[in-house]
Amino acid sequence: MSTTKGTALITGASAGIGAVYADRLATRGFDLVLVARDRAKMEALSSRLKNLGLKIEILVADLTKSEDLDAVEARLSAGDISLLVNNAGMSLNGSLLENGAPRFPGS
Repeated sequence: MSTTKGTALITGASAGIGAVYADRLATRGFDLVLVARDRAKMEALSSRLKNLGLKIEILVADLTKSEDLDAVEARLSAGDISLLVNNAGMSLNGSLLENGAPRFPGS
């Protein structure tokens, strides 16, 4: 029987507040999907948390690039994410639900 509380997807998970969210959610029993540009930092975080026996997935993505944003959107569409921490260094006009995927000129 699984003891996980669900799966949390955290953007900006390689450092700062995102890494703290990852640590706190893992210690509370959430599996993690870590999303950020820096694979090495996410792998180091994953290594520190692996002793908790949870599943940790790493998704390298720069959310200013359309193809990376599409990959994150596809991962969210899998239907197993129970908590989203949208901590990436960008903002939206209005609420998350009122906005589609942001697109940047030239991306």
